[in-house]
Amino acid sequence: MGYSLLRNPAMVPAPVIFFVPRRLKNCALAAVLCLMSLPVWGQKQTWLPVTQKDWDINSVPGNFGAPAILLYYAQHIDDDDPNNEGEYIYQRIKILNEKGKKYGDVEIRLASGFALTDLKARTIHPDGKITELAVKPYEKVIAKGKGFRYLAKAFTMPDIMVGSILEYRYRVSYPPDELPMHQWIVQHELYTVKEDFSIRKYTGEITGIDGPVSLALFKDLPQDATVKEKGDGFTLEMANVPAFEAEPHMPPAENFIYRVTMAYGGRELGSSEAFWRDVCRRWFGEAERFMGDFKAVREAAAAAVGPEVDRERRLRKLYARAQQVRNLTFERDRGEEERKKENLKANQNAAEVLERGYGSHTDINRLFVALARAAGFEASLLRAGDRSRRIFDRNVLNAEQLDGEIAAVKLNATVLYLDPGTRFCPFGLMRWFRTSTKALKLDRNGGTFVDIPGAPYYQAVISRAADVTLYEDGTLRGDLTVRYDGSEALERRLEAIETDDKGRTQALQDDALEMLPRGASVRVEESKGWEDSELPLEARFTILVPGYASLAGKRMLAPVYLFATPQKDTFQQQERRYPVYFPFAFAEEDHVRLHAPAAVLESLPPQQTANIGYAAYSRSSRLDNLQVTTDRILKVNGIYFPTRQYGEIKDFFGKVQAGDEQQMVLELTRSPTSP
Repeated sequence: MGYSLLRNPAMVPAPVIFFVPRRLKNCALAAVLCLMSLPVWGQKQTWLPVTQKDWDINSVPGNFGAPAILLYYAQHIDDDDPNNEGEYIYQRIKILNEKGKKYGDVEIRLASGFALTDLKARTIHPDGKITELAVKPYEKVIAKGKGFRYLAKAFTMPDIMVGSILEYRYRVSYPPDELPMHQWIVQHELYTVKEDFSIRKYTGEITGIDGPVSLALFKDLPQDATVKEKGDGFTLEMANVPAFEAEPHMPPAENFIYRVTMAYGGRELGSSEAFWRDVCRRWFGEAERFMGDFKAVREAAAAAVGPEVDRERRLRKLYARAQQVRNLTFERDRGEEERKKENLKANQNAAEVLERGYGSHTDINRLFVALARAAGFEASLLRAGDRSRRIFDRNVLNAEQLDGEIAAVKLNATVLYLDPGTRFCPFGLMRWFRTSTKALKLDRNGGTFVDIPGAPYYQAVISRAADVTLYEDGTLRGDLTVRYDGSEALERRLEAIETDDKGRTQALQDDALEMLPRGASVRVEESKGWEDSELPLEARFTILVPGYASLAGKRMLAPVYLFATPQKDTFQQQERRYPVYFPFAFAEEDHVRLHAPAAVLESLPPQQTANIGYAAYSRSSRLDNLQVTTDRILKVNGIYFPTRQYGEIKDFFGKVQAGDEQQMVLELTRSPTSP
């Protein structure tokens, strides 16, 4: 649930699918209620009986401190129903201790255009009393970060107590003319006693499929799990499924949890080579028709480069011309009435993008390739994956794994991978989740898979400069300037599109508070660089940190380094189940000047360094004109570290944390007073 295959590519200029249905029964996607173990298509949804076995369960096998247990989970899909009611989800959770009450705060993640319907929720108390949910769910941002923002419908279950059983059921309706990518999510955050899954296949025709339509299942399940073919679909029953325990900074969970992924197709499903060759040919044909060979594009390319003869500067000018197009993908969400008033139309080709002056992410990337070709460059399109969601697997025959387009241009002997269709993306940089992954270079022969390189650490730098004063009561106060370069700036600019100046200020404050010791307060004094992708994004703060130093008689002990070590929580475990995975390689460069007018320095910790080849750290402090100056550099030039490397990188970040937490000793020259 959450990713879609477009049924009609003419409706959206950036198709993300590989199949286009020819005849459908009025958005033929619906869900039905199923019995505990047998799907019965079209049965009316209702509550299932609570058994004595449900009430008798009071712990999780092998984990007696578990906060809650998932007694029952059902996920049923009917792709051949004419009512477009989506899939049906049913959950029943029992609260085992006080910590388990958090599961009463329910968040249902929905992709754009999807709707929550027929929600029913209730709390059943141990004495048999039932309290129904009486409020409507509200919209909530459940997560945001470097390149993603997830919304959910949220609500709180009523009257929760230890021993209560919480259950809720709902449908998810899909947008018209869309066929979502289906997954059965088999493993959950909680230990699951019983699960039921079913899908009824779509039996209509799908344009472009060679041979009879079939539904392929790609399974990542325990060895004893069996998917059964039943009637026009498939079923799966599971029992006693262990909880999925995520770890900090791990790859996308989708690549590790038990799940079943499904895809429709024909003869091309017989092999991965045939599948991707067939998909590529369709993508290539559609993209080439869009880019074409238009007089308006040739004229625009000539006007953009002018008399410039240097090839790189010519290419940069073409890139800038493409980015002048209004980017509809990276604008705030508009209401239906506002969209109608603007009367924005889907572009059918690159000439229309130029004429209208607006386009989607895909439109702009295709326009750039057309401009580059018109100016004499060898340029092509690639379909790339999104490694923030999943790690690409060529053997999973679902084309939505490659859900975005990027450009490749040959410059002298080098191939540059570029993404002008991403707003604020500077020349030479791409969004992090399109790097260090596979991409399919499109051509008429079926394409070639290439490796998109990762960005080096110097393309994602946070630089911090602080000028602060330490007072005799241990309070720290002063100014902080933070500069974001490369990917660090790009992601913050994109996140700010959906907000206003107040929201930007709040985001910067939250960012600064995460950098500083607990209890600090910050105020944004100014920020600049939000709209210029070629410049750093910069913010200046006033900061106050109560209790930064601790007092011991006439001495003060204070950290020599001001900022927190955000990676330290990643390396608390002695061993890991999953690899360590950072969004992108990065660097931190810090310079802190600390004044202590009411004290004299007694001792400074020695310089700390660590180097393991792909990561390096140094922190040094010195007395300089009656002030303590600390410089600190951290560089991590990698993103993926398998479990066999965990000991090495854990030891490295242990040294980083130890170096960051070193203390200096100062002797007070007057009695403590507040600043």
